[in-house]
Amino acid sequence: MKNTLISEKKLNIYKAHGCKGNCYKCTRKCSDAEQIDVQSEVIDGDIDKKYDAYGIAIDLGTTTIAAALVGFDFKNQAGEVALTASCVNHQRKYGADVISRIDRASDTEAAEDLRRLVTQDICGLVKELSVKAKSEATTICIAGNTTMLHLLRGYSVSGLGKYPYEAKSLDLEAFTGEELSPDLSGYKVTLFPGISAFVGADIVAGIYALDMVEHPDKKSLMVDLGTNGEIAYFDGARIYATSTAAGPVFEGGGISCGVPAINGAIKHINIGDFFPELDIIGNDKPIGLCGTGVLETVSELLRTGLMDDTGLLCDQYFESGYPLTREKDITITQGDIRNVQLAKAAIYSGIVNILDGRDADSVYISGGFGSHIDIDRIKNLKMFPEELVPKALAAGNTSLKGCIKYLVQDLMGDGEKALLEIKRITEISEVIQLAELDQFDSDYIEAMNF
Repeated sequence: MKNTLISEKKLNIYKAHGCKGNCYKCTRKCSDAEQIDVQSEVIDGDIDKKYDAYGIAIDLGTTTIAAALVGFDFKNQAGEVALTASCVNHQRKYGADVISRIDRASDTEAAEDLRRLVTQDICGLVKELSVKAKSEATTICIAGNTTMLHLLRGYSVSGLGKYPYEAKSLDLEAFTGEELSPDLSGYKVTLFPGISAFVGADIVAGIYALDMVEHPDKKSLMVDLGTNGEIAYFDGARIYATSTAAGPVFEGGGISCGVPAINGAIKHINIGDFFPELDIIGNDKPIGLCGTGVLETVSELLRTGLMDDTGLLCDQYFESGYPLTREKDITITQGDIRNVQLAKAAIYSGIVNILDGRDADSVYISGGFGSHIDIDRIKNLKMFPEELVPKALAAGNTSLKGCIKYLVQDLMGDGEKALLEIKRITEISEVIQLAELDQFDSDYIEAMNF
């Protein structure tokens, strides 16, 4: 596949801590075919550079698997991301969400097929990135939610689908690539540890990427916007983590004209005096609304008075929905708005309850959605407490960035130190069960309004 040059600037990732670029871009929905359809991008503009050592970072997502080729320069003691690649997680043939896959994995043959599919996806990405390197990559680091990592390892997921929601393993794991596939022979593989059944290794990797626990004088909040909205708060001593069922709205799911963040998706919108102004991915003909487009449309409807603060569209659009195109083939409906209300109420009430009256110095919005979110454009939705809005930063795919950070430290010889830092995150973490809090239900209902 043709590589797209994005930037001539080299990214000295984590030389001074912190990812300096967007490590993950997926602008196309891959097919359901068995072949691995990989999209790759050069992000440093110097793929021909000879590095001294290489590693591959992988964010194993429920919908998309993202990967990055990391090169390390011993002389300059700096790591650079030379290439990124992504593909659809072909497990989606068994369902778009983790609950569907947990249910299907109760069948032994289906469970093995789920493991085979995701392993095949990872092998395809590793092959794509490895052939670009000037010498063999030696190590792979993987993070993902607890269900995805269990399915990859062939562990039973039966405990993840029923109360008390217990994982087979949440440990940090290190093993040889052959344990996953003969195609990964010669690789050393590291899997990030998780915190609970629904606060997984992707959240640990994000906390690690953001250096949250390295600054005890700074209180930090991370909100990972996805189907399960994970929230982690560091108060200077401990991490309080939870997950809340936000639904697929942030990925364009559950929306009548919703689509993933692919070419043709409306990502930004401004409702003017005459007709909506649209910002479309790839400047193509609009085909639907991705997550940011959905939220911005609802926010604009509220700003312009076409919808009231209870989420009710004005009479003109109540039945047919508000049209975003002149052809009226793309609309936002009353049902779509209700789904947005459910999602944003889940996030808001989750944040309020995990903070429990405490403040946060920094607020990081992570996940694929968090790469493109414009906080100012959606502040009317009241998805975040008002006092946190000025502090919110789009952090992007922090799961992948955490894997990149670990690889850089490992390649420079500080792998054991890095693993201790990662393990400490899980050791000081406490899971908050929102459903067990007396205040959560009332906070959730109150947060439904805008």
